[in-house]
Amino acid sequence: MVKRIFYLVQKEFRQVFRDKSMIAILFVVPFIQLVLLGNAITTEVKHIPLLISDQDNTPLSRGLAAAFGNMVYFDVLGNETDYSELTRSLDEGHTKAALIIPKHFQRDVVLSRRPAVQVLLDGLDGNTAGVALRYISQITGQYQGRLVSDQPALVAMLRDNRSITAETRFWFNPEMESKVYVVPGIVGLLLLIITVFLTSMSIVREKEIGTLEQLMVTPLRSSELILGKIIPFSILGMIEISIAMVLVYVLFGIGVEGSVLLLFAESGLFILTTLGVGILISTISETQQQALFVGWFFMIFAIMLSGFFVPIANMPDVLQWVTYLNPLRYFLTVVREIYLKGSSIEYLLPETLAMMLFGVIVFSTAVWRYQRRLA
Repeated sequence: MVKRIFYLVQKEFRQVFRDKSMIAILFVVPFIQLVLLGNAITTEVKHIPLLISDQDNTPLSRGLAAAFGNMVYFDVLGNETDYSELTRSLDEGHTKAALIIPKHFQRDVVLSRRPAVQVLLDGLDGNTAGVALRYISQITGQYQGRLVSDQPALVAMLRDNRSITAETRFWFNPEMESKVYVVPGIVGLLLLIITVFLTSMSIVREKEIGTLEQLMVTPLRSSELILGKIIPFSILGMIEISIAMVLVYVLFGIGVEGSVLLLFAESGLFILTTLGVGILISTISETQQQALFVGWFFMIFAIMLSGFFVPIANMPDVLQWVTYLNPLRYFLTVVREIYLKGSSIEYLLPETLAMMLFGVIVFSTAVWRYQRRLA
């Protein structure tokens, strides 16, 4: 039995490496995607076009305007004192944000009044508008802090007020870099795409060219045939994640904080679940086009409901329940926990057990349907 499976595995490897396009799909395309997506997908917003309207034109108002000049988050387009021109620029999309410093700004600061500045934001992209508003609030707050520190009387007054200041620290990602959170998730996406597509397409291609019937008349049992199919893709999947881990460290400087062995073990478990999905797709598809379409549908569902783009807690209640049927949801949590927090298996048991349960059900269903087709 072992010898028969070994020969079948050899045949699968020869078949994979004989096809140059398959080698490109396995070892070139995923890593190009890793590099491009790792740099492209980010929650940070930079170079927001900003128009400033300094209607006070005093040293303090110019100081506030200058505070935005040295920031990578904003591209200051200039000073526009005509309010109608400023709103027209927003309407036409030339600028995404506008800061209006009113008259008597410096007088109000000197007299310890509450000077107010107006912020206009293009709300078409709610995420960019929200991030821009946060940046503007931080910059104006820092400028206000510098003004207060330059006036000993105000410093003494604040000290007498015994105000409480919150000192914030971010654990696991001190610099709040989005790539630290996004890139490990991309590794999970690539693993899903490669294993589901290759398994389903490989088996369906055997059907199309007629070699599956030839295998069925050999002494191979159906269980041996399935093992011979999944072992090569399991090995290729583990090679993929090994290379991806090296690239993530070299290109993005993100190392694994936790156990590498645990990450490999969890990846192996995830690969078995996705291989089960691939075999299941092959049992309900007659052509490679059908397998491609069904596989694409599954992956869109898996990626969109995994929490990669939108936090699961923000989804409607019904969709939150649906995500429990998605193995990628659990694997993304596992990858990020091991990569960023160094979590051990005791903290990952719920996700691990869920993936095991999902894998057993999907794999059993896939094998059952596969055996029925071979019978």
